[in-house]
Amino acid sequence: MSKKLIFTALFAVAWLSTATAKQDTIRTSVSLAPHLTELIYSAGAGEQLLGVSAYSDYPPEVAAKTIVGDAFHVNLELIKSLNPDFIYYWKEGTPTQTISQLQQLGITLVAPEITRLEDIPATIDAIAKQLGSQAAPETHAFLPALDALKKQQHDKQTALIQIANQPIYTVNGTHLMSQAISVCGLTNVFADLEALSAAVTLEAVVVRKPEVLVTLKNDHSNNPLLKWESIPAIANQRIISLNPDHFTRSSLRMLHAIEDLCLQLQ
Repeated sequence: MSKKLIFTALFAVAWLSTATAKQDTIRTSVSLAPHLTELIYSAGAGEQLLGVSAYSDYPPEVAAKTIVGDAFHVNLELIKSLNPDFIYYWKEGTPTQTISQLQQLGITLVAPEITRLEDIPATIDAIAKQLGSQAAPETHAFLPALDALKKQQHDKQTALIQIANQPIYTVNGTHLMSQAISVCGLTNVFADLEALSAAVTLEAVVVRKPEVLVTLKNDHSNNPLLKWESIPAIANQRIISLNPDHFTRSSLRMLHAIEDLCLQLQ
C-alpha cells in the first residue's frame, strides 16, 4: 500500500472516530419550567432529562421524572445530587434569589428567551445542539404551518386576551399570546400596555370595545365582563376559549391553540 493510501485510510479512521465521539456525547439536564420541559422533549432529549419543575405534565412520560421544585422554590441539594450538565430556567419566572443559588452549584445555567413565535423552533434546535440530540420532525414543520395560517383569509377584528377574571388580567402587544392571535387577524386592544402583562379595569375594557374575547377556560361563571353587553364581544357572543396549556406555554403546542382560534373565528 502506498504512503498516500495509508494516510488516506488513517485520516478516514480518525474522522470517523471523532464523529462517533461527538454523536456519543450525551449531556443531561434539569428543567425549571413546564414549557422548558416540553422544549427539551421536542429537542429529542427527554431521556437525558433528570429532573423537572412541578406542573410539568407534557408529554405524558414526564410523569416519571423527579420533581426538583416549583416557580418559588427549588431543591438545591437534589439538583446537586442529580449533577446535570445543564440547568434550564425561565428568565422571567425564576426568582432572582433562586438564580443566584443555582449559580453557586457550578452547573451551567441556560435561560432560553422566546420573544417571537419564530423563536420556538430555533430554541428547540439550540437545545438539541447543546444536549447532543436530534430535534423532533414537528419542530421544522412549525413555521410552515404558521405561514399557511397567516395566508388564510381572516376578518380583521379587535380582541381582548383575558388570562384571568378577577382581576381582569391581560397582555400587551409584544407578548407571545398577542402575536399568536394576530395570525388569525385579531388585534390586541391593550397592545399599548407598558408591562408585558397587567391587570386592567372593567371600565377600560368597556371603553376599548373588543369585538372578540379570547379566554383560557370554558367556565365563564365568574367573569365580570359577561354582564356588559355594551362590549361587542359580549353582545355578539364572540367568546373563544382556548386550552391554557397550548395557548400560554411557549412550545410547539402553541400552534394547536392558534389553529383552534382561527377555526373558531370562522
